[in-house]
Amino acid sequence: MRSLRLLPAVIALACLALTGCGGGEPAKKVAIPDSPAGKQLTWYLDAVNRTPIVDKELAEHLSATFLKEVPAEEFNSLAKTLAGLQLTELSDVKPTALTGRVAVLDQVYKAEISVDESGKIDYLLITPS
Repeated sequence: MRSLRLLPAVIALACLALTGCGGGEPAKKVAIPDSPAGKQLTWYLDAVNRTPIVDKELAEHLSATFLKEVPAEEFNSLAKTLAGLQLTELSDVKPTALTGRVAVLDQVYKAEISVDESGKIDYLLITPS
């Protein structure tokens, strides 16, 4: 099983967003595939704009293992700092995993997401690119 590295990555992302560091291209529309990973990415991009997400909804989208690593309160706290996050590019597309770039304001980051056999997010990593 891959390690879950969301927490340190999003903390780094949040620090960069709050300090205004970074820079990059403006966000552009990218088609998200109709796949298990694509459906969860679509949900996540929406969820960051409507925090706090209730525990029941988080349990519908995040694996139990993921929620042990990143509890609901922490997920919501970090997600709130990512309001406006948009997908700008997909570079690796598989039914259960996606890699690409996301942007918030003028800051661009690498994003990786994968889902388990039940289609729930089991890995989510956002790092400065």
